Amino acid sequence: MLEHCNCGQRYDLDFRLVDYKKHVSIDNVPVLICPKCEHEQILPQLKGDMGALLRDLPLDGEPYGLDYTDFNELAHIVYTIFTCSEVDTKDALEVEVKENCAARINTLLDLYHCANDVGDRSWMEEIEARLAQLTEQTSVNGQKARFSPA
Repeated sequence: MLEHCNCGQRYDLDFRLVDYKKHVSIDNVPVLICPKCEHEQILPQLKGDMGALLRDLPLDGEPYGLDYTDFNELAHIVYTIFTCSEVDTKDALEVEVKENCAARINTLLDLYHCANDVGDRSWMEEIEARLAQLTEQTSVNGQKARFSPA
């Protein structure tokens, strides 16, 4: 998750407020910041999801704000660990994120099974989207995890 900048320095993780088209303020967006050259970028694992969210945001009416951790499973996990955990190294943070992702995937799979049992297709689709946010960037036993509904 935490990569090195082009200047060779390892990125630090932080959370930023992003203003989109002066109409929407998106809080708690995970970003990587280089402490040496101050380059910033959104976590690479979240770029696609952030782009999709931005394309779907309504831009009419009054300006408004939202919390990115409410829209993305990985961002929520990283934010929770970053703000609540006692991990003290970047490597320990990565390990804890992977463990929490695996636990959340298991929970979502249990919910998916329940949704399937009651035949709630809308609920199943919501869970599929949440699983995709986690499984595309998660490895289990050295293999890329990929959720594929049966």
